[in-house]
Amino acid sequence: MSDMKGIVTLESVRVVLGEYQALREVSIGFEEGKSTVIMGPSGCGKSTLLKTAAGLIPPDAGKVLYRGQEMFQLSDKALLAIRRENSFVFQDGALWENLSLAENLALPLRVHHPEMPAAERNRKVIRALERVGLEDSATDRPASLSGGERKIASFLRALITEPALVFLDEPTLSIDHVMMDKINQMIRDMKSRGCTVIAVTHDAELTSTLADRLVIMDAGAVLESGSFDEVKRTKNTHARSILAKVLGEISSYDTDLLQLLDGEGDSN
Repeated sequence: MSDMKGIVTLESVRVVLGEYQALREVSIGFEEGKSTVIMGPSGCGKSTLLKTAAGLIPPDAGKVLYRGQEMFQLSDKALLAIRRENSFVFQDGALWENLSLAENLALPLRVHHPEMPAAERNRKVIRALERVGLEDSATDRPASLSGGERKIASFLRALITEPALVFLDEPTLSIDHVMMDKINQMIRDMKSRGCTVIAVTHDAELTSTLADRLVIMDAGAVLESGSFDEVKRTKNTHARSILAKVLGEISSYDTDLLQLLDGEGDSN
């Protein structure tokens, strides 16, 4: 179940971090307009794969292609044009501590749309904050926000340019159910407008509602990749055990997946 065409494609990518080989000859494509969830145990290379696909970590070997262009051989101008279409939501929020909440949200608009009038930019920022009930915190610094509010703010900042492709690193980690519901709704909104989403998550409920495609990883390698229906029926026992561990946390799945988790079906 190899997927070698997509909006982002990795070809024989190897990434070494210190003495640790984080990605081992990974070849995979992420389909445009689809939502892909990357799963695997801690330390398996999920976040490294996500950041390499986003162009944040250069590979030590292999190629990273965006719409057929090799990202790490592009000019700064061409790379900026790609960045204008993409956004990354970091696990820790990665907000600028010396900027207010509104200024954090406005930053991508300033960088990618410098021609936008200040009044329009401010309207977009306030409208985004109103969607999640944070308009009263517009002038607050990130340090005064809760962890969930920081994660929400990071989402809003990523989405304010209406990107075609969004990378999500553990979007619902360590937040309460109220904030989780808001984030899940924003993700559903992204999906409904045809945005390509590539996410690393251990959230079983998010996976069940978000994933058109699944990637199962371990030890820096891709064990399985393909449509949700294909991967959930995999005969790879190692991949099945990873799926069972993550998806078995909740039971609101269809009969086929419940049978998989109960150990029914073929194995090798």
